Amino acid sequence: MFSDAHCDTITRIFDLNQSLFENDGHVDIKRLQKNKNLIQYYAIWTDPKYIPYLALPRCIEVIDKFYAEMEKNQIPVIKTFEDVDKGGALLSIEDGAVLGGRLSVLRMLYKLGVRAMTLTWNGRSEIGDGAAQGERAFGLSSFGIEVVKEMNRLGMIVDVSHLSERGFWDVVEVCDMPFIASHSNARAICNHWRNLTNQQISTMVNMGGFIGINFCNDFLSNSQSSVKDIIKHIEYILSLGGEDIVGFGADFDGVDNLPKEIESVEDMDKVISELYKLNYTELQIHKILYANLHRATRTILKNQK
Repeated sequence: MFSDAHCDTITRIFDLNQSLFENDGHVDIKRLQKNKNLIQYYAIWTDPKYIPYLALPRCIEVIDKFYAEMEKNQIPVIKTFEDVDKGGALLSIEDGAVLGGRLSVLRMLYKLGVRAMTLTWNGRSEIGDGAAQGERAFGLSSFGIEVVKEMNRLGMIVDVSHLSERGFWDVVEVCDMPFIASHSNARAICNHWRNLTNQQISTMVNMGGFIGINFCNDFLSNSQSSVKDIIKHIEYILSLGGEDIVGFGADFDGVDNLPKEIESVEDMDKVISELYKLNYTELQIHKILYANLHRATRTILKNQK
């Protein structure tokens, strides 16, 4: 059994007019059920080419696709903290640029069932700067601060993956409940700008957040990665006290370059098997596989107003 905090599957199947039950990507219902997936976050990613004018209409269309597929496959949609224990699908937005600088859009997306949002993608938006802006990147804008505050008020999950480091520290200052990095790794293991520093990881440990290990080769290793590199990032976060916050955010259907043994979600058993080879307790393994994500999701959603 496992849970995962980030895949781009719903966006991909919308673009390709494919089915969630079975498709030629990394994730579908058949393979999720075979591997006993408990909770899957589905991210709606907005390609920068749609920003600004087509971002919101496209987002609404993908949300429509999400609900059609959930209904067709009888998958419960997680909207409240009570829903977490039942398992199912959680709808998220990847890149708050879709808001177009309007809090009203955030509130309407919440009413449509969106329960998590990655504040930025790699670039700059009304919310703030993404990590690709480099060392000179700014943090959250005044609007971005209002977005975080409103997400806290609503009980939405703030996601800092892709956010600039200065933006991360702005979130720490503003956020009054735990937040997540749905698909980010440890920079000390792989020195990539998308990964988290030791200080960021330690802060998330102290705040009781969640970090989902990303399976993108570039974020795992400077060369061809393997399942063992996924384990290295898990073990490193554990060494910083992250037993209660680390899990998976594989980024399936959002990346092309996966570890050599991983072709799709069907290969999650290889990662799980590797964990069981190590000297971890059953409880520690269960936390990594699903309990940490469930705890963080439940904790944040419980703050819904």
